[in-house]
Amino acid sequence: MKKLVALAALLGFMVAPVLMAEPAQSNDETGVRSVVHGFEDAWNHHDMNALASLFAPDADFVNVIGMRWIGREAIKQAHAATHATIFKNSTLSIGETTVRFLTSDIAITRSVWSLSGQTDRGGKMEPARTGILTHVLTRTAGHWMIVTSQNTDIVNPNG
Repeated sequence: MKKLVALAALLGFMVAPVLMAEPAQSNDETGVRSVVHGFEDAWNHHDMNALASLFAPDADFVNVIGMRWIGREAIKQAHAATHATIFKNSTLSIGETTVRFLTSDIAITRSVWSLSGQTDRGGKMEPARTGILTHVLTRTAGHWMIVTSQNTDIVNPNG
């Protein structure tokens, strides 16, 4: 009987940390998702200072046509230029988002997005678009920041 009680106590010690870790993971996911939705919010308010604040100082971003910007300031300036022209009336909608933790301080997100209100350089309305935005985020001093982003148009969503 003493062996059974000892075994039950040992199992209790092994299970307790796992049960206690689950809420922390949930809180981490909430923080990561808030950055993803912060990107959407900054885009829709055309606030490139807010957008840039989501990125680490040395972050890099690859846009849907393969242009790469390195550093928070370059990411801000590139987005500011397009939000003054082709994206000035655009609306970004972040849809299904998956979050995967590589470690407790590194996460990858993939978000399906749709964009409407984009114009061509001449001001003519473009068709709505969809794509996938992938972010790699790190947590430093309790704060999640994007370190790398890759944005990809879904050219043929049915095929």
